[in-house]
Amino acid sequence: NAAAAPPPHGLPGFARFLFFGMHGFLDEVLFTSIFNLVEKSDRSLSGHTSLWSFLMYGSCSFVVEKLYLHLHYTRGWGTWRRLPIYICFIYTWEFTCGLLLRQFDACSWDYSHYPHNFMGLITLLYLPGWILLSLYQDVLSNVLLGIKCTKDGTDSNGEVNGRVESKKKIF
Repeated sequence: NAAAAPPPHGLPGFARFLFFGMHGFLDEVLFTSIFNLVEKSDRSLSGHTSLWSFLMYGSCSFVVEKLYLHLHYTRGWGTWRRLPIYICFIYTWEFTCGLLLRQFDACSWDYSHYPHNFMGLITLLYLPGWILLSLYQDVLSNVLLGIKCTKDGTDSNGEVNGRVESKKKIF
């Protein structure tokens, strides 16, 4: 399978990292509030996260995006072929970060009470969520990589935010 087009360039890497970190923050707060509603009947919809999560989500999503670019554009792999690699990487990332944070008594999660957990740091219970977020990751990456950043909003081809604009001034 040959890839259809060259990889896009979009927002600078640091901006994408910040976006992914903040998006992960929001995802985690939403997920924990809904999970607490279902698991504990907590109608306050209170969610939680940790500042460490910002770095974990930002860096993990940034690397998964690099995997996406390589596997999709270089190797021509489709979504369903990339998905198992994303999932293995995410679980490895979560486990490694959790193991490191535990060394400093800073790990904000413990899945020991969930079925199919490994050392309380990862659980297969969250697999459906990781699958959905992995699929969504490709969509987010395409959007972020499709944004054109220029000083005045117009690139050298006369495009403004992906659309060709007329140079005529209307008075």
